[in-house]
Amino acid sequence: MLLLRSLILTLFVGFSAQASSNSLEQNVFDLSVGVKTLLLQYYHVQADEGNQQLLKELNSNLSRIDEQQQNVSQQLLSIQLTGDNTHPQMIDSHWQRFRTLMQQNIHEIEVNDFPELQVVAMMRDASSAMIGELEKIGDELRASGEFSVSGIERWTRNQKRLLLGITERYLERAASSMGAPLSNGQDINLLCQEFAHGLDALDAATLSVPAQASMRRIRSQWLFVEKSATNAEARLVPFLVMRYTNSMIDQLSRIAAS
Repeated sequence: MLLLRSLILTLFVGFSAQASSNSLEQNVFDLSVGVKTLLLQYYHVQADEGNQQLLKELNSNLSRIDEQQQNVSQQLLSIQLTGDNTHPQMIDSHWQRFRTLMQQNIHEIEVNDFPELQVVAMMRDASSAMIGELEKIGDELRASGEFSVSGIERWTRNQKRLLLGITERYLERAASSMGAPLSNGQDINLLCQEFAHGLDALDAATLSVPAQASMRRIRSQWLFVEKSATNAEARLVPFLVMRYTNSMIDQLSRIAAS
């Protein structure tokens, strides 16, 4: 009886550790998406000349991602990925810099209607540094052998990254006073091509009925985003592009979960 109880306890502890690792890996990826989305929301606010409702939503999401970051850092403190496990400190440092610059830019919009582009670029660089650190953590978690990402999850994550990159390039163009992107990132047309190829690469027939419905919605909304993103002469519509991006991100998550 004692041996059976010991075996059950061992299995339970092993399962709990696996579940914790799985949760952490997903939380790390979700945090990277959250940080990128915050940056896009800021560009949207800047493009819409300090729309008060958008400002309110941005501040609310900044607080939410702040809590998410604290949760991930606490989880990282409970594991040992590297010799000294500096990841929590690095994440905290990158986040504090990004959040401080974000708040500074929000204040400038509230007071002066338009921020200093140099500070906006610094904020963008801080977000990139944090996302890069989170990607390293994800790589180490998967390399540890305690977590593996399914094929459909890899596909949805790659599509999310591409879509966020497309929207970033687009909103930068909308937010810039000179009508030019603030960064030297990958060409938006190439990103659009990669995203479209990704949609075509997935065999929708292998998906569940709800996932197929999500794919149809993504394709429908993508037609509008692609047309807007690839036509530099078209009227800028940041509100609709951001709205459809959020919807497509949600639909991709639904596909991964189905």
